[in-house]
Amino acid sequence: MAYRVALALVDSVWDAEEVASSAFFELWRKRDSVRLVGDSVLPWLIRTVSYVAKNQVRGRRRYQRLLRKLPASDAQPDHADEVARVVDAIYIAQDVQMVLGGLNARDASIVLLCIVQGLGPQEAATVLGIPEGTAKSQLHRVKGRLRVSLRDHSPNAEEAPA
Repeated sequence: MAYRVALALVDSVWDAEEVASSAFFELWRKRDSVRLVGDSVLPWLIRTVSYVAKNQVRGRRRYQRLLRKLPASDAQPDHADEVARVVDAIYIAQDVQMVLGGLNARDASIVLLCIVQGLGPQEAATVLGIPEGTAKSQLHRVKGRLRVSLRDHSPNAEEAPA
């Protein structure tokens, strides 16, 4: 009965549970001074539920008014992710630069033409003046070396067993 009365007076099931439990707590706390009506605590309990519910609704309204008075938040997004991305990019760029610096001129040229500039092996072979098959095999070999040298920067590097 106390819960049903509380549910009628407040907005949600959780608030009704809180109101009813608060009323029962007050009943226990004031058990020696509660006035019984015809050997029943129900009238006292219903009145207490009503008071607790009104206090809760009043408190919620005060809180909502206070929130409306607060100035709008000018919260800035956390830039830690962007900083981490930039730092990672710097390390990756340094490692790529180091690996490319270790390649001979022919391998570096095929990497720059095919990977960086996006040319196909046929166009790169024409630019370098080498047969297309040589360009393809050279590109395959260099990609394998780059993959091994830069494996720490692979998206799957965290998933790989140590």
